[in-house]
Amino acid sequence: MIIAQAQDLEQRFGGNTIFSNISFSVPDNARIGLVGPNGAGKTTLLKIMTGQQEPTSGQFTINKGLKVGYIAQENALDEDKTIWDEMLTVFDNLIEKNKRITKMQEQIAEHPEDEDLLKRYDQLAYDFEQEGGFTYQAEIKSILNGFNFKENTWQKVIGTLSGGEKTRLAFVKLLLQKPPVLLLDEPTNYLDLDTLDWLEAFLKNYQGAIITVSHDQYFLDHLANQIFELNFGKLTTFKGNYSQYVKERELMNNQQEAAYEKQQEKIKKEEEFIQKNLVRASTTKRAQSRRKALNKMERIKPPKHKQKVRINFTSDRPSGKEVLIAKDLTIGYPDKTMVSDIDFQVNKNDRVAIIGPNGIGKSTLLKTIMKKLEPKDGSIKYGASLDIGYYDQELQSLDPSKTVLDTIWDRHKTMPEKEVRSILASFLFTAEDIDKTVGQLSGGQKARLTLTVLSLEKDNFLLMDEPTNHLDIEAKEVLEQALDNYDGTLLFVSHDRYFINELANKIISVRDGHAKIYNGNYSYYLDEKAKQAAAVQEAKAEQTESTTSANQNQGKLSYQEQKARDSQKRKLERAVSDAEARIEKLENEEQEIQTEMASPDIAASFEKLGPLQEKLSAVQEQLDQANTDWENALEALDEFE
Repeated sequence: MIIAQAQDLEQRFGGNTIFSNISFSVPDNARIGLVGPNGAGKTTLLKIMTGQQEPTSGQFTINKGLKVGYIAQENALDEDKTIWDEMLTVFDNLIEKNKRITKMQEQIAEHPEDEDLLKRYDQLAYDFEQEGGFTYQAEIKSILNGFNFKENTWQKVIGTLSGGEKTRLAFVKLLLQKPPVLLLDEPTNYLDLDTLDWLEAFLKNYQGAIITVSHDQYFLDHLANQIFELNFGKLTTFKGNYSQYVKERELMNNQQEAAYEKQQEKIKKEEEFIQKNLVRASTTKRAQSRRKALNKMERIKPPKHKQKVRINFTSDRPSGKEVLIAKDLTIGYPDKTMVSDIDFQVNKNDRVAIIGPNGIGKSTLLKTIMKKLEPKDGSIKYGASLDIGYYDQELQSLDPSKTVLDTIWDRHKTMPEKEVRSILASFLFTAEDIDKTVGQLSGGQKARLTLTVLSLEKDNFLLMDEPTNHLDIEAKEVLEQALDNYDGTLLFVSHDRYFINELANKIISVRDGHAKIYNGNYSYYLDEKAKQAAAVQEAKAEQTESTTSANQNQGKLSYQEQKARDSQKRKLERAVSDAEARIEKLENEEQEIQTEMASPDIAASFEKLGPLQEKLSAVQEQLDQANTDWENALEALDEFE
């Protein structure tokens, strides 16, 4: 069922037309991703849909009685209330009904013969139950937990929260209100991975229409089934998620370009024919006829291409094979330990992502590696021939008083001005932009300038803290491609799951004060987490079954429990034995390959050495996993001792 429609929307500011002739419909189960470059008018379109802004012409209509929910409208929280009390205000109607039910129960106790009172009580109790009277508190708890508001924070006064916490809390309140049309403007900003995964699952099951503006490709891939592209003042609709949209858009552009070029060839031939034959008496009528046809021809426009950032990272020299080794590392500050017992190794050409909840210590780890902070314990060993570059998510490496041009020139004094301007232009800085001071730039411009500086340093080991913040989708995709082609090594912190999934070959998950290594991308990490969760659930189920059996038959308790324990112990013993066998086999393979690589005829041949190196890396990765499996099984087995 269609619940909202836009008809011929146009928005102008002064003499500038933002968009025009925009029409679309919204079904009651819509999952729409609204995409387009910064400045295309996406937020303006959302505000028109909420009624916050009137279009210059056209109209947006929504079915009578339906409410539009928009996060920017819901930021008005009562700063004097606690988190819990503020969330309860969403259910004031249910709370009032509960009070009326209690009062009617007292009246029924005094007048049990009053049939009219009993009927009204039954109806009120039924309405209360149907509207969620017995479940609304559980809903509040679930969404608060999903947004990382733990139970020990629920009595905090809202006025004491940070700006980011208030934004998240406003989002919680909006979701509890369950508006039939939910408009979200960059909902994934400043949410950590756990919250993003929870939000995605929640929105998939949301009973209502969702239209979201987002630069998060992973989020759009997993939520949207339709994409609205707002670009060059027009709205184009595509079926499918973001990845399908990208393929369809590229196909459309290629088809349009091919059709345009074919038509241009035809036009050129026709013009040549007309020019040659118009002056000849014998052919002038034919030439005139073809000129009329040419004038009436509907011209195909060439596809419009938005200028993209051009980024290229290269290194001046190669690093050693081992880039970084952290051993028994503990990081933090003099009065606070953030993460303990960190062990990992970064090898040449690795792409290592550091993930985890906000405030857990990810940036602290990068700063420790950069020697901005001293390790509290353990060691960091740096490899040979390292040139380290650092991207700070706060963008504080830039001097706000310097111009864009001087920011580059001061670092590369011998570089000709023409070359500096050309490089800045490749990062989408206009002639007007380069004379601005850094302090006058937007967040996106500062991010691009920081990347410009970093690309010119030619470092072979890049440490990057949230490099995709402030970048639109197109710029993120260009950055991702540039880092994928980079000939050095990358260690980065990110909440951008698409970016992590496309780049990372290792993941360091920081959580609960410890770090764990996963040898794969984000999809591999999720698979491993799912396996671990399943194992925990299986263990809990076995424990519950054992407990139930014990309660049913106290006489058989010892036998049944011991039988279950013996079975589990045998499984773990087999797992330890299997892992040890795999380790021995893989260590032998590793030794054989290394011996083969050391032979003079192979060591001198890159063509022979390359495949062996790839085979060795694969074996070493399997060996790392086998050791991890052995340690986990042995640790579990120790609990039976």
